[in-house]
Amino acid sequence: MNKRPGIDTDIPTFFRLAKLNIPFDDRDRCIQLLRDLEMVRRTALSPERTIDDGGAFQEGGHVAPRRVVADLRLNLLVGFGLRFFLGALEQRGDEEVIPNFPPGGVFKRRLPTRFGIGEPVPRYLRRMNAAGDREWIAKRMGRDLKTLLPADTKVDAALTSWLSKSESDLFLYLESNNEFLVMDLWEQIYTGVVAPYGLQLVALHASMNRGDGRDHTGWFDGVSNLQDMMERDPERYRQHIYLPHPAPAFPGESVLERDPPAYDGGTYLVHRKYAQNLERWHSKDFTRREADGVTYTGEHARIMAIGRDRETGRVVHRRTGALLDHEYDSAETMLAPMRSHILKARGGSPAPFVGPFPPLKPGETHVFHIQDIRIRRRGGNFVDTDTTTGKSTHGLHFICFQNNIQQTGFEFINNVWLLNPAFRGGTDPLFDIEKGIVEPLEGCYYFVPPEHRDFPGDVFFAKEGP
Repeated sequence: MNKRPGIDTDIPTFFRLAKLNIPFDDRDRCIQLLRDLEMVRRTALSPERTIDDGGAFQEGGHVAPRRVVADLRLNLLVGFGLRFFLGALEQRGDEEVIPNFPPGGVFKRRLPTRFGIGEPVPRYLRRMNAAGDREWIAKRMGRDLKTLLPADTKVDAALTSWLSKSESDLFLYLESNNEFLVMDLWEQIYTGVVAPYGLQLVALHASMNRGDGRDHTGWFDGVSNLQDMMERDPERYRQHIYLPHPAPAFPGESVLERDPPAYDGGTYLVHRKYAQNLERWHSKDFTRREADGVTYTGEHARIMAIGRDRETGRVVHRRTGALLDHEYDSAETMLAPMRSHILKARGGSPAPFVGPFPPLKPGETHVFHIQDIRIRRRGGNFVDTDTTTGKSTHGLHFICFQNNIQQTGFEFINNVWLLNPAFRGGTDPLFDIEKGIVEPLEGCYYFVPPEHRDFPGDVFFAKEGP
Protein backbone atom coordinates (compact mmCIF):
# COMPACT_ATOMS: atom_id res chain seq x y z
CA MET A 1 0.00 0.00 0.00
CA ASN A 2 1.18 3.53 -0.79
CA LYS A 3 1.12 5.00 2.70
CA ARG A 4 0.82 8.72 3.30
CA PRO A 5 3.44 9.83 5.86
CA GLY A 6 1.95 11.00 9.14
CA ILE A 7 -1.34 9.17 8.56
CA ASP A 8 -0.86 5.60 7.33
CA THR A 9 2.76 5.07 8.38
CA ASP A 10 3.84 3.62 11.72
CA ILE A 11 3.93 6.08 14.60
CA PRO A 12 7.45 7.33 15.40
CA THR A 13 8.76 8.27 18.83
CA PHE A 14 8.77 12.07 19.04
CA PHE A 15 6.22 14.75 18.11
CA ARG A 16 5.65 18.50 18.16
CA LEU A 17 2.09 19.75 17.78
CA ALA A 18 1.87 23.45 16.91
CA LYS A 19 -1.38 25.43 16.73
CA LEU A 20 -1.10 28.75 14.89
CA ASN A 21 -3.43 31.64 14.06
CA ILE A 22 -2.97 33.97 11.08
CA PRO A 23 -3.58 37.62 12.11
CA PHE A 24 -4.53 38.84 8.61
CA ASP A 25 -6.94 37.87 5.80
CA ASP A 26 -4.90 38.90 2.75
CA ARG A 27 -5.02 36.19 0.07
CA ASP A 28 -1.63 36.80 -1.55
CA ARG A 29 0.16 37.08 1.78
CA CYS A 30 -1.45 33.84 3.01
CA ILE A 31 -0.35 32.02 -0.14
CA GLN A 32 3.19 33.33 0.30
CA LEU A 33 3.13 32.22 3.95
CA LEU A 34 2.21 28.69 2.88
CA ARG A 35 4.83 28.75 0.12
CA ASP A 36 7.48 29.71 2.68
CA LEU A 37 6.28 26.89 4.93
CA GLU A 38 6.67 24.53 2.00
CA MET A 39 10.18 25.81 1.34
CA VAL A 40 11.15 25.04 4.94
CA ARG A 41 9.55 21.59 4.65
CA ARG A 42 11.33 20.68 1.43
CA THR A 43 14.70 21.78 2.76
CA ALA A 44 14.33 19.94 6.06
CA LEU A 45 12.84 16.83 4.44
CA SER A 46 15.25 16.59 1.53
CA PRO A 47 15.74 12.90 0.62
CA GLU A 48 19.52 13.47 0.56
CA ARG A 49 19.70 15.01 4.02
CA THR A 50 21.49 12.85 6.61
CA ILE A 51 22.50 13.09 10.25
CA ASP A 52 25.21 11.33 12.27
CA ASP A 53 23.05 10.29 15.20
CA GLY A 54 25.00 7.21 16.28
CA GLY A 55 22.17 4.92 15.30
CA ALA A 56 23.82 2.95 12.49
CA PHE A 57 27.26 1.46 12.07
CA GLN A 58 29.39 0.49 9.11
CA GLU A 59 31.89 -2.34 9.12
CA GLY A 60 34.71 -1.62 11.49
CA GLY A 61 32.46 0.17 13.97
CA HIS A 62 32.35 3.53 12.21
CA VAL A 63 29.15 5.51 12.59
CA ALA A 64 27.21 5.81 9.33
CA PRO A 65 24.96 8.82 8.73
CA ARG A 66 21.25 8.10 8.47
CA ARG A 67 18.73 9.76 6.16
CA VAL A 68 16.35 12.00 8.06
CA VAL A 69 13.28 10.91 6.08
CA ALA A 70 13.86 7.33 4.96
CA ASP A 71 15.58 6.19 8.17
CA LEU A 72 14.44 8.59 10.90
CA ARG A 73 10.94 9.32 9.56
CA LEU A 74 10.99 13.11 9.80
CA ASN A 75 7.66 14.47 8.54
CA LEU A 76 5.39 17.52 8.63
CA LEU A 77 1.62 17.33 8.21
CA VAL A 78 -0.50 20.51 7.97
CA GLY A 79 -4.17 20.71 9.00
CA PHE A 80 -6.56 23.64 8.44
CA GLY A 81 -9.17 24.50 11.08
CA LEU A 82 -12.64 26.00 10.63
CA ARG A 83 -11.17 29.26 11.95
CA PHE A 84 -8.95 29.41 8.84
CA PHE A 85 -12.03 29.54 6.60
CA LEU A 86 -14.61 31.42 8.69
CA GLY A 87 -12.75 33.25 11.44
CA ALA A 88 -12.95 32.97 15.23
CA LEU A 89 -15.77 31.00 16.84
CA GLU A 90 -17.36 34.12 18.35
CA GLN A 91 -17.72 35.65 14.85
CA ARG A 92 -19.35 32.66 13.16
CA GLY A 93 -22.73 32.52 14.86
CA ASP A 94 -24.69 29.34 15.56
CA GLU A 95 -24.17 26.18 13.50
CA GLU A 96 -26.90 23.77 12.50
CA VAL A 97 -27.05 20.64 14.65
CA ILE A 98 -25.55 17.65 12.83
CA PRO A 99 -27.00 14.32 14.00
CA ASN A 100 -24.31 11.79 14.86
CA PHE A 101 -26.48 8.88 13.85
CA PRO A 102 -25.92 7.68 10.26
CA PRO A 103 -27.58 8.36 7.99
CA GLY A 104 -28.96 11.77 8.83
CA GLY A 105 -28.32 15.46 8.76
CA VAL A 106 -27.98 17.93 5.94
CA PHE A 107 -24.58 19.57 5.77
CA LYS A 108 -25.26 22.99 4.32
CA ARG A 109 -22.69 24.31 1.87
CA ARG A 110 -20.65 27.12 3.41
CA LEU A 111 -18.44 29.58 1.56
CA PRO A 112 -15.21 30.83 3.21
CA THR A 113 -15.04 34.42 4.39
CA ARG A 114 -11.22 34.66 4.57
CA PHE A 115 -8.32 34.77 2.12
CA GLY A 116 -10.54 34.94 -0.99
CA ILE A 117 -10.89 31.17 -1.06
CA GLY A 118 -13.07 29.92 -3.91
CA GLU A 119 -13.75 26.35 -2.82
CA PRO A 120 -16.38 25.71 -0.12
CA VAL A 121 -15.50 25.01 3.50
CA PRO A 122 -14.74 21.29 4.00
CA ARG A 123 -18.10 19.71 4.70
CA TYR A 124 -17.42 18.00 8.04
CA LEU A 125 -15.29 20.79 9.50
CA ARG A 126 -17.37 22.07 12.43
CA ARG A 127 -17.15 23.44 15.92
CA MET A 128 -16.15 20.51 18.13
CA ASN A 129 -19.24 18.87 19.62
CA ALA A 130 -17.92 16.18 21.95
CA ALA A 131 -20.28 14.79 24.57
CA GLY A 132 -18.89 15.16 28.09
CA ASP A 133 -17.03 18.43 27.50
CA ARG A 134 -19.80 20.59 28.95
CA GLU A 135 -20.09 18.33 32.01
CA TRP A 136 -16.33 18.47 32.56
CA ILE A 137 -16.43 22.27 32.31
CA ALA A 138 -19.27 22.40 34.85
CA LYS A 139 -17.42 20.09 37.23
CA ARG A 140 -14.26 22.15 36.92
CA MET A 141 -16.18 25.37 37.57
CA GLY A 142 -17.92 23.86 40.58
CA ARG A 143 -14.58 22.76 41.95
CA ASP A 144 -13.06 26.21 41.47
CA LEU A 145 -16.13 28.08 42.76
CA LYS A 146 -16.77 25.55 45.55
CA THR A 147 -20.33 24.99 44.34
CA LEU A 148 -21.99 21.89 42.96
CA LEU A 149 -24.29 23.56 40.42
CA PRO A 150 -22.84 26.47 38.42
CA ALA A 151 -25.48 28.42 36.49
CA ASP A 152 -26.20 27.02 33.01
CA THR A 153 -25.48 30.34 31.32
CA LYS A 154 -22.07 30.51 32.96
CA VAL A 155 -21.28 26.94 31.94
CA ASP A 156 -22.33 27.61 28.35
CA ALA A 157 -20.18 30.73 28.23
CA ALA A 158 -17.22 28.87 29.74
CA LEU A 159 -17.62 26.03 27.22
CA THR A 160 -17.68 28.48 24.30
CA SER A 161 -14.57 30.20 25.63
CA TRP A 162 -12.82 26.85 26.12
CA LEU A 163 -13.63 25.74 22.57
CA SER A 164 -12.56 29.09 21.12
CA LYS A 165 -9.20 28.95 22.86
CA SER A 166 -8.71 25.38 21.60
CA GLU A 167 -9.27 26.32 17.96
CA SER A 168 -6.60 27.48 15.55
CA ASP A 169 -6.17 28.31 11.86
CA LEU A 170 -3.34 25.82 11.33
CA PHE A 171 -2.28 22.61 13.02
CA LEU A 172 1.30 21.48 12.37
CA TYR A 173 2.07 17.85 13.16
CA LEU A 174 5.85 17.28 13.29
CA GLU A 175 7.19 13.77 13.91
CA SER A 176 10.40 11.73 13.79
CA ASN A 177 12.28 8.96 15.55
CA ASN A 178 14.96 11.55 16.40
CA GLU A 179 13.99 14.26 18.89
CA PHE A 180 16.60 16.73 17.64
CA LEU A 181 15.16 16.61 14.12
CA VAL A 182 11.69 17.48 15.41
CA MET A 183 13.05 20.38 17.47
CA ASP A 184 15.21 21.57 14.59
CA LEU A 185 12.29 21.50 12.12
CA TRP A 186 10.15 23.54 14.50
CA GLU A 187 12.96 26.09 14.94
CA GLN A 188 13.20 26.46 11.15
CA ILE A 189 9.43 26.90 10.89
CA TYR A 190 9.44 29.48 13.65
CA THR A 191 12.30 31.56 12.25
CA GLY A 192 11.23 31.17 8.61
CA VAL A 193 7.45 31.50 8.90
CA VAL A 194 5.98 32.15 12.37
CA ALA A 195 8.11 35.16 13.31
CA PRO A 196 8.26 36.89 9.89
CA TYR A 197 4.47 36.73 9.42
CA GLY A 198 3.63 37.56 13.04
CA LEU A 199 1.66 34.33 13.50
CA GLN A 200 0.06 33.76 16.89
CA LEU A 201 1.32 30.63 18.62
CA VAL A 202 -1.81 29.25 20.29
CA ALA A 203 -0.14 26.13 21.66
CA LEU A 204 3.03 24.12 21.23
CA HIS A 205 2.92 20.59 22.60
CA ALA A 206 5.71 18.08 23.01
CA SER A 207 4.66 14.46 22.84
CA MET A 208 6.35 11.08 22.68
CA ASN A 209 5.83 7.36 22.68
CA ARG A 210 7.29 5.42 25.59
CA GLY A 211 8.89 2.79 23.40
CA ASP A 212 7.05 -0.13 24.97
CA GLY A 213 3.72 0.44 23.21
CA ARG A 214 1.95 1.57 26.39
CA ASP A 215 0.41 4.82 27.53
CA HIS A 216 0.70 6.28 31.04
CA THR A 217 -2.00 3.97 32.41
CA GLY A 218 0.38 1.05 31.87
CA TRP A 219 -1.75 -0.64 29.21
CA PHE A 220 -0.85 -1.20 25.58
CA ASP A 221 -2.31 1.65 23.57
CA GLY A 222 -3.75 0.08 20.44
CA VAL A 223 -3.19 2.37 17.47
CA SER A 224 -6.08 1.33 15.27
CA ASN A 225 -8.32 -1.61 14.50
CA LEU A 226 -7.63 -0.77 10.86
CA GLN A 227 -4.08 -2.11 10.87
CA ASP A 228 -5.05 -5.45 9.35
CA MET A 229 -7.39 -3.85 6.82
CA MET A 230 -4.70 -1.42 5.70
CA GLU A 231 -2.42 -4.27 4.68
CA ARG A 232 -4.98 -6.79 3.39
CA ASP A 233 -7.65 -4.54 1.89
CA PRO A 234 -6.18 -1.06 1.25
CA GLU A 235 -9.08 0.02 -0.97
CA ARG A 236 -11.60 -0.60 1.80
CA TYR A 237 -9.28 1.04 4.33
CA ARG A 238 -9.04 4.22 2.25
CA GLN A 239 -12.84 4.39 2.00
CA HIS A 240 -12.95 4.87 5.77
CA ILE A 241 -10.16 7.45 6.03
CA TYR A 242 -9.90 9.48 2.85
CA LEU A 243 -12.29 11.42 0.65
CA PRO A 244 -14.32 10.95 -1.50
CA HIS A 245 -17.15 10.45 0.90
CA PRO A 246 -19.64 8.89 0.82
CA ALA A 247 -17.88 6.00 -0.84
CA PRO A 248 -20.20 4.24 -1.27
CA ALA A 249 -23.14 6.37 -0.15
CA PHE A 250 -24.88 5.51 3.10
CA PRO A 251 -28.58 4.65 2.84
CA GLY A 252 -30.61 7.80 2.43
CA GLU A 253 -27.57 9.98 1.80
CA SER A 254 -27.19 11.63 -1.60
CA VAL A 255 -23.92 11.05 -3.42
CA LEU A 256 -24.17 14.71 -4.41
CA GLU A 257 -23.82 15.81 -0.78
CA ARG A 258 -20.08 15.50 -0.56
CA ASP A 259 -16.95 17.59 -0.51
CA PRO A 260 -15.70 19.02 -3.83
CA PRO A 261 -13.80 16.49 -5.99
CA ALA A 262 -10.79 18.79 -5.61
CA TYR A 263 -10.61 17.63 -1.98
CA ASP A 264 -10.43 13.93 -2.88
CA GLY A 265 -7.47 12.35 -1.12
CA GLY A 266 -7.87 14.66 1.87
CA THR A 267 -8.90 13.58 5.36
CA TYR A 268 -10.26 15.05 8.58
CA LEU A 269 -8.03 15.25 11.67
CA VAL A 270 -9.30 15.36 15.25
CA HIS A 271 -6.99 16.49 18.05
CA ARG A 272 -7.86 16.04 21.72
CA LYS A 273 -5.57 16.58 24.68
CA TYR A 274 -6.57 14.43 27.65
CA ALA A 275 -5.18 14.50 31.18
CA GLN A 276 -5.02 11.14 32.96
CA ASN A 277 -5.50 10.99 36.73
CA LEU A 278 -3.01 8.22 37.41
CA GLU A 279 -3.37 8.43 41.18
CA ARG A 280 -7.04 7.47 40.96
CA TRP A 281 -6.42 4.94 38.21
CA HIS A 282 -3.71 3.04 40.10
CA SER A 283 -5.50 3.26 43.46
CA LYS A 284 -6.07 -0.05 45.23
CA ASP A 285 -9.61 1.23 45.88
CA PHE A 286 -10.41 1.56 42.16
CA THR A 287 -13.67 -0.33 41.57
CA ARG A 288 -15.60 -1.50 38.56
CA ARG A 289 -19.16 -2.85 38.63
CA GLU A 290 -19.98 -5.01 35.63
CA ALA A 291 -23.32 -5.47 33.87
CA ASP A 292 -23.88 -8.79 35.66
CA GLY A 293 -23.74 -7.01 39.03
CA VAL A 294 -20.27 -8.28 40.03
CA THR A 295 -17.97 -5.61 41.47
CA TYR A 296 -14.21 -5.82 40.97
CA THR A 297 -11.51 -3.86 42.78
CA GLY A 298 -7.88 -2.98 42.22
CA GLU A 299 -6.02 -4.57 39.30
CA HIS A 300 -8.91 -6.84 38.38
CA ALA A 301 -11.17 -3.80 38.12
CA ARG A 302 -8.68 -2.05 35.83
CA ILE A 303 -8.45 -5.10 33.57
CA MET A 304 -12.25 -5.26 33.29
CA ALA A 305 -12.42 -1.49 32.66
CA ILE A 306 -9.96 -1.67 29.76
CA GLY A 307 -10.93 -5.13 28.51
CA ARG A 308 -7.30 -6.22 28.06
CA ASP A 309 -4.65 -7.91 30.15
CA ARG A 310 -1.99 -5.43 31.24
CA GLU A 311 1.07 -7.57 30.53
CA THR A 312 0.13 -9.17 27.21
CA GLY A 313 -2.39 -6.70 25.81
CA ARG A 314 -4.68 -9.60 24.90
CA VAL A 315 -8.44 -9.19 25.12
CA VAL A 316 -10.09 -10.73 28.23
CA HIS A 317 -13.12 -12.94 27.58
CA ARG A 318 -16.08 -11.40 29.39
CA ARG A 319 -17.38 -14.68 30.82
CA THR A 320 -14.40 -17.00 31.26
CA GLY A 321 -11.58 -14.52 31.88
CA ALA A 322 -9.46 -16.33 29.28
CA LEU A 323 -6.94 -14.31 27.25
CA LEU A 324 -8.01 -14.36 23.62
CA ASP A 325 -5.83 -14.73 20.55
CA HIS A 326 -5.73 -11.91 18.02
CA GLU A 327 -8.27 -12.18 15.21
CA TYR A 328 -8.32 -10.32 11.91
CA ASP A 329 -9.47 -6.73 12.28
CA SER A 330 -9.46 -7.12 16.10
CA ALA A 331 -12.73 -9.05 15.96
CA GLU A 332 -11.91 -10.68 19.31
CA THR A 333 -12.87 -7.42 21.06
CA MET A 334 -16.51 -8.46 20.50
CA LEU A 335 -15.98 -10.91 23.39
CA ALA A 336 -14.54 -8.30 25.78
CA PRO A 337 -16.38 -7.25 28.99
CA MET A 338 -19.66 -5.59 28.09
CA ARG A 339 -18.86 -2.08 29.33
CA SER A 340 -15.09 -2.17 28.82
CA HIS A 341 -13.29 0.66 27.08
CA ILE A 342 -12.28 -1.37 24.03
CA LEU A 343 -15.81 -2.61 23.40
CA LYS A 344 -17.48 0.75 24.06
CA ALA A 345 -15.04 2.32 21.58
CA ARG A 346 -15.75 -0.34 18.96
CA GLY A 347 -19.49 -0.67 19.35
CA GLY A 348 -19.80 -4.44 19.33
CA SER A 349 -21.87 -6.64 17.07
CA PRO A 350 -24.47 -5.02 14.76
CA ALA A 351 -27.75 -4.68 16.63
CA PRO A 352 -30.80 -2.41 16.58
CA PHE A 353 -30.12 0.98 18.14
CA VAL A 354 -33.11 2.34 20.00
CA GLY A 355 -33.92 6.08 20.16
CA PRO A 356 -33.51 8.79 21.29
CA PHE A 357 -30.29 8.66 19.25
CA PRO A 358 -30.78 11.52 16.74
CA PRO A 359 -32.43 11.49 14.29
CA LEU A 360 -34.44 8.63 15.80
CA LYS A 361 -37.42 9.31 18.01
CA PRO A 362 -37.86 7.47 21.34
CA GLY A 363 -38.80 3.87 20.65
CA GLU A 364 -37.59 3.86 17.03
CA THR A 365 -34.89 1.42 15.99
CA HIS A 366 -32.34 1.39 13.23
CA VAL A 367 -29.68 -1.10 12.14
CA PHE A 368 -26.44 0.03 10.54
CA HIS A 369 -23.04 -1.52 9.90
CA ILE A 370 -20.83 -1.24 12.99
CA GLN A 371 -17.81 -1.72 10.74
CA ASP A 372 -18.59 1.55 8.94
CA ILE A 373 -17.66 3.46 12.12
CA ARG A 374 -13.88 3.66 11.77
CA ILE A 375 -10.97 5.97 12.51
CA ARG A 376 -7.21 5.81 12.04
CA ARG A 377 -5.70 6.60 15.44
CA ARG A 378 -2.34 8.26 16.08
CA GLY A 379 -0.85 10.45 18.78
CA GLY A 380 1.32 10.05 21.84
CA ASN A 381 1.87 10.65 25.54
CA PHE A 382 2.83 13.85 27.31
CA VAL A 383 3.99 15.05 30.72
CA ASP A 384 3.45 18.74 31.57
CA THR A 385 5.07 20.17 34.69
CA ASP A 386 3.75 23.22 36.52
CA THR A 387 6.83 25.35 37.20
CA THR A 388 5.11 26.98 40.21
CA THR A 389 4.04 23.85 42.06
CA GLY A 390 6.31 21.24 40.48
CA LYS A 391 3.27 19.05 39.92
CA SER A 392 3.23 16.96 36.74
CA THR A 393 0.19 16.26 34.59
CA HIS A 394 0.32 13.04 32.59
CA GLY A 395 -1.86 12.49 29.59
CA LEU A 396 -2.49 11.64 25.98
CA HIS A 397 -2.58 13.60 22.74
CA PHE A 398 -5.33 11.77 20.88
CA ILE A 399 -5.20 12.23 17.12
CA CYS A 400 -7.34 10.42 14.59
CA PHE A 401 -8.19 10.59 10.89
CA GLN A 402 -11.51 9.85 9.15
CA ASN A 403 -13.57 11.01 6.17
CA ASN A 404 -16.64 11.98 8.24
CA ILE A 405 -16.14 13.23 11.79
CA GLN A 406 -19.78 13.43 12.84
CA GLN A 407 -21.37 10.22 11.56
CA THR A 408 -18.71 7.58 10.98
CA GLY A 409 -15.76 8.94 12.94
CA PHE A 410 -14.69 10.45 16.25
CA GLU A 411 -17.84 12.35 17.14
CA PHE A 412 -20.10 9.33 16.65
CA ILE A 413 -17.78 7.09 18.67
CA ASN A 414 -17.48 9.65 21.48
CA ASN A 415 -21.12 10.76 21.61
CA VAL A 416 -23.13 7.66 20.75
CA TRP A 417 -20.85 5.01 22.23
CA LEU A 418 -18.26 6.16 24.79
CA LEU A 419 -20.10 8.94 26.66
CA ASN A 420 -23.62 7.61 26.18
CA PRO A 421 -24.90 5.93 29.40
CA ALA A 422 -27.75 4.34 27.43
CA PHE A 423 -25.29 2.36 25.30
CA ARG A 424 -24.25 -0.88 27.03
CA GLY A 425 -25.64 0.37 30.31
CA GLY A 426 -23.06 2.95 31.31
CA THR A 427 -20.48 5.51 30.18
CA ASP A 428 -16.98 4.45 29.27
CA PRO A 429 -15.03 3.56 32.46
CA LEU A 430 -12.14 5.85 31.52
CA PHE A 431 -14.33 8.82 30.58
CA ASP A 432 -16.82 8.53 33.45
CA ILE A 433 -16.95 12.05 34.85
CA GLU A 434 -17.61 10.85 38.41
CA LYS A 435 -14.49 8.66 38.42
CA GLY A 436 -12.39 11.46 36.93
CA ILE A 437 -9.78 9.25 35.28
CA VAL A 438 -9.58 11.05 31.92
CA GLU A 439 -10.28 14.78 31.54
CA PRO A 440 -10.32 16.78 28.26
CA LEU A 441 -8.00 19.78 28.22
CA GLU A 442 -8.48 21.02 24.65
CA GLY A 443 -9.66 19.89 21.25
CA CYS A 444 -10.36 20.95 17.68
CA TYR A 445 -11.19 19.57 14.22
CA TYR A 446 -9.01 20.12 11.13
CA PHE A 447 -8.99 19.24 7.45
CA VAL A 448 -5.79 17.84 5.95
CA PRO A 449 -5.97 18.53 2.21
CA PRO A 450 -4.76 16.02 -0.40
CA GLU A 451 -1.02 15.81 -0.96
CA HIS A 452 0.05 19.02 -2.66
CA ARG A 453 2.17 20.00 -5.62
CA ASP A 454 2.99 23.61 -4.71
CA PHE A 455 2.26 24.19 -1.01
CA PRO A 456 0.00 22.88 1.80
CA GLY A 457 -3.56 23.96 1.07
CA ASP A 458 -2.89 24.89 -2.56
CA VAL A 459 -6.19 23.20 -3.44
CA PHE A 460 -8.09 25.93 -1.58
CA PHE A 461 -6.60 28.65 -3.78
CA ALA A 462 -7.08 27.06 -7.20
CA LYS A 463 -9.78 29.64 -7.90
CA GLU A 464 -10.78 32.90 -6.25
CA GLY A 465 -13.96 33.45 -4.32
CA PRO A 466 -16.65 35.94 -5.28
